[in-house]
Amino acid sequence: MDHSLPFHLDGRTEPFGADVVTGLAAHAALRALDLVSREITSGQDMNQKLEPDQALAKVLALQDEWSSSPRNRPPAGVPRQEECWNEKADAVMGRVVSDVEAALTTGEMDRSCGQPITVFGSHGSLAERMEAFRARVKAGQPVVSVSASGCMRRWLTTRDATATSLSIITYIPGHPLFAAAVTPTTALLSDCSQSWRLTLADGWQAMAGEPLIADPAPDYVLLPRSLEHLASRIRKHYKEPLFPYDSSAAIVQAVLSGAVPVAVHFTEHVLDSAILPVAIGHGMIARLQNNGDLLEKPWEVSKYMYKAVTGEVPFSDSLVIARNVWDARRVSRILARETALLEQVNPLDAFLDEEDDLFGFDEDI
Repeated sequence: MDHSLPFHLDGRTEPFGADVVTGLAAHAALRALDLVSREITSGQDMNQKLEPDQALAKVLALQDEWSSSPRNRPPAGVPRQEECWNEKADAVMGRVVSDVEAALTTGEMDRSCGQPITVFGSHGSLAERMEAFRARVKAGQPVVSVSASGCMRRWLTTRDATATSLSIITYIPGHPLFAAAVTPTTALLSDCSQSWRLTLADGWQAMAGEPLIADPAPDYVLLPRSLEHLASRIRKHYKEPLFPYDSSAAIVQAVLSGAVPVAVHFTEHVLDSAILPVAIGHGMIARLQNNGDLLEKPWEVSKYMYKAVTGEVPFSDSLVIARNVWDARRVSRILARETALLEQVNPLDAFLDEEDDLFGFDEDI
């Protein structure tokens, strides 16, 4: 058990809370991604200790699976390359979840939490994992969800740190939900009272709950890749729109660790949306696109996430994460207006596209 975690509970005088559990899970996930990255660039460490089933798999992989059927030839060229990289990408999630399970299933952890912690992530569809996660929350049983978004293969191939990310959602009875957004380089953790940043180089850093960059860069906005068809129209308002492959990873990199002032995020599913409580815990606000509601305090988003997990409220499929209300409302209205203008079919309406500020579009925010 790693007792260097910077959380106040030690598992002896008081049981471990959701912060320690999420911290261990995030640390294990970040190490797993780092190990996968180093194996691809420099090969596997010969001194690395393997689990028995992994060691057996290495030996079996040396066998020629085609030798028993000489009439069949192994795939080669592009088809084999496709198969190889798809297999690598599929295997990453299994390794990550396995390492998280190993970190959370020690006897010491079971004793401190009172009962074993279930980890979901490598088996079943997202809908199946959601139902199982919800059932354990309602039954008051400890549970952790590890869910990937973006494209793992793209990260393996290009090393683009905004290609994929992991959302870790933790429920421990008697504690608020705790969340971690893990990218290939950084893990950010938050609940309704505290926030942390973890890198393997610098270790744990407590966050003060305010953006680290005092002066945001006004020319930048971060948008989902599916909105890239609006790029030329968005540039009338923001000179440098960014369209990353995975917006959760990009928000960690560019908004929470950089100077981009505002981002639009298509959440898709609550288990994929650890970035929401993490961002608010790190000083941002969120505007729900479906109804315009604002989430400004960590306990507000913790309550909202819990209700969404248990099925009490629907989870918004789109939100804006920003440093202030003005930026959140402005980008929402720009997107609504430019989308409507792009979809107009009556040529007589074209004059609406001539002036950005017609009808005081920006002035009344």
